[in-house]
Amino acid sequence: MFDITHTPVATTIARMAELIDAVAAANHQSLGSITDDITPFHSRAVPGISIRDYLERVAKFVFLENDTLLAVLVYLDRIAGAQRHRPALALSPFNIHRLAITAIVVAHKFTSDIFFNNARYSKVGGIPLAEMNQLELEMLFLVKFDLMVDAAELQRVGEWLLAHPVAPLRHQPPYGLLAQYYERQMPALQPHQLIPTPQLDPMTGCAHGAVPPLELAPCLPY
Repeated sequence: MFDITHTPVATTIARMAELIDAVAAANHQSLGSITDDITPFHSRAVPGISIRDYLERVAKFVFLENDTLLAVLVYLDRIAGAQRHRPALALSPFNIHRLAITAIVVAHKFTSDIFFNNARYSKVGGIPLAEMNQLELEMLFLVKFDLMVDAAELQRVGEWLLAHPVAPLRHQPPYGLLAQYYERQMPALQPHQLIPTPQLDPMTGCAHGAVPPLELAPCLPY
């Protein structure tokens, strides 16, 4: 049984990574490498760090909780739905890391009372600060600034994530992250008002020590 407060973040990340890997691999197999429509989220090469290790790194150094992680899934699924006509934005091994860190930035600022400035997110995520700023703005437009997710919806997504193994994807690509969830639930999203607090930047006193360096492959020119 999923509990948004008490389920270990590591458990949520493990299931998230399994889902993201499956969807990204299926999209890549069906769509191949998109060469005629490059987005700011595309790396020149597949990053050398797995998406699970990447999510664990980010969660460790910016103190993510389950509500933020589940909101990340919802945001990435909303992008897939809103941009279905643009296969280049489908999750793939080339874009999942930049899409993930950007969705984390947006979700963390929206759902958490304490969050960081983009200098820390970029350092933890392994991309330049200027690029992090650009990607954040790009994602806000992709989701049409629709950031509200009902708390009950997050709970249902968490329950589904833990209870149901990733099944073979049956629809036509590109595949969305939560397509199988909506097949089972089919609820209408009930947005609620979440008001972000003024930005805090606890760059010092990190319980996990200094952030070790990471650098993702550069993004492709677009």
